[in-house]
Amino acid sequence: KLDENNFIFEGKTMIHDLCRMLNIPSNAFDKYKGESDSLAGLVLEIAGAFPQENETFVVEQYVFTPLEIKKNRIGKVKVTINASTETSA
Repeated sequence: KLDENNFIFEGKTMIHDLCRMLNIPSNAFDKYKGESDSLAGLVLEIAGAFPQENETFVVEQYVFTPLEIKKNRIGKVKVTINASTETSA
C-alpha cells in the first residue's frame, strides 16, 4: 500500500484477494476478467494485447499500470483508485 488510493500488487495476486484487500465487491471485475483469475490476467484481458511497462488501463474508477514485465509475465501492477467525483457536483 503506497497511500489510500495507490497499491502495488504481484501480478499473480488472485482477483478475489485483490478485491478483498481493496475492500470492494468480489465481483467488481467480473465483466472484464474473462477466464482470468489473477491480476496479471485481468490486465491482459483489459489491454487486449500484451501491455508495455507503465502503460495505463482504466476500468471504471480503477487504473492498472504494469510496473514490471519479464519474459512475457506481468510481475508487478500498480492499482490506483481514482477519487470519487461526488465533490465535483
